[in-house]
Amino acid sequence: MGHTALVLGDQLSHANPSLAGADRVLIIESRAAMSRVRLHRQRRHLVLSAMRHFAAELRERGEVEVVERRGVARMGEVIAELGDEVVCAEPNSIPSRTALARSGRVRFIPSTQFLTAPADFAAWAEGRRRLVMEDFYRDQRRRFDLLVADGGRPEGGRWNLDRENRRPGDASLSAPAPWLPEEDEIDAGVRADLDAMGLPETGHDGPRIWPATHAEAVRTLEDFVAHRLAGFGPWQDAMVGGERWLYHSRLSSSLNLWLIDPLDVCRAVQAAYERGGVPLQSAEGFIRQVIGWREYIWGMYWLRGTEWREVNALGAERPLPEAFWTGETDAECLRATLADVHDTAYAHHIQRLMILGNLTLTLGVRPWEAVEWFQASFIDGAEWVMAPNVAGMATFADGGVMMTKPYAGGGNYVDRMSTYCGDCRYEPRSCPVTALYWDFMARHRDAFAQNRRMRGPLAGLRRMDEARLAALREQADAWAGSLGGAG
Repeated sequence: MGHTALVLGDQLSHANPSLAGADRVLIIESRAAMSRVRLHRQRRHLVLSAMRHFAAELRERGEVEVVERRGVARMGEVIAELGDEVVCAEPNSIPSRTALARSGRVRFIPSTQFLTAPADFAAWAEGRRRLVMEDFYRDQRRRFDLLVADGGRPEGGRWNLDRENRRPGDASLSAPAPWLPEEDEIDAGVRADLDAMGLPETGHDGPRIWPATHAEAVRTLEDFVAHRLAGFGPWQDAMVGGERWLYHSRLSSSLNLWLIDPLDVCRAVQAAYERGGVPLQSAEGFIRQVIGWREYIWGMYWLRGTEWREVNALGAERPLPEAFWTGETDAECLRATLADVHDTAYAHHIQRLMILGNLTLTLGVRPWEAVEWFQASFIDGAEWVMAPNVAGMATFADGGVMMTKPYAGGGNYVDRMSTYCGDCRYEPRSCPVTALYWDFMARHRDAFAQNRRMRGPLAGLRRMDEARLAALREQADAWAGSLGGAG
């Protein structure tokens, strides 16, 4: 006698260990869960489309009975109806684990979706004064034999080629257009159902531009490796108006839904480097994002657990401005980035950190409100992703557990790395982003006084007289007010 495998909406792999020995698979679309939060329409569509495509693949294989339940009020009631043992790979969020454990009818088994189990990350972290991602990343490279030469040395002699990967964007920079999937009848059904539900949503509707199946994720990977991987390293931090994708892979949602395996992605990148035509700096930079940063964030999420909701080391108390939802602002860097998010549920990592995250930091937005906005707005916005990335890195709410300094920047940084300032009404040295930066530094100068990485900014702050600082604060407050109240 087999068991019933409960497959959650972010565990859509045929390698899901709950499927081993199962004679029935249960896939539940919980309307109650979808109704609780506002989400980008494209994210809702993608998750439901991927779930239904996965169910169709299972049926086509004909190996197990597939039970789909749509519009369910409570998952626990459906599970109780089955009567037999229900097995689920460990869920990827604390709320999901808590809710399913509370039912008392689900047995969890270890998941193989990530390369590093939370217990193994905790063992790595134990006894370390600082949990430096670079140390973890080097261990991962050795562990999986990725870009490692004989004797365990890094390919090319250096572990990290980040210095080569900071070329700024300019108006002449463009990349080959990515391959995009085509919608099918399953997508049409999802759209009709979502239209009928009237759920709280943000963002622009389709057509679907994100992979919803393993085959589509593989095609996306192949297209990236062939046409954009070589440029990923040098220009991964560049921001160019009108170029939403540049050299980025567009694979984060596929990895998070388990449509594709992270180690398969990294080995495809390594193979492209070994064949030639892909520079080491691009292969290393991409692999670092997957086995280094992504797995580090996963480990940090579980290491801090529910503490992420409470951390607020800088005492940030401003509600999230309404402009983050509406996109209405006169600062081009913020306007253009929010437009990208509205239209595609996507912005790349530097737009997230140094435009969106930077402004939530310098505005002093309540950290968990910022986390919830990022979760709602992005195609890959899982809680495990956004809690450490936003509360830990972007808003420095953990007080420096993850980062050795806050990632704050003014208009000069935006001008150097992007094309936004050329189309903006403001001049970078006197723009609201700059005013917010210096006002942020002034508000927290005592907290940063012992941080050696903040010596430069603090020295610049000391050169300003009180009249200048008062004017900057007035400008910062006025612009913050123009962004509107809480969302």
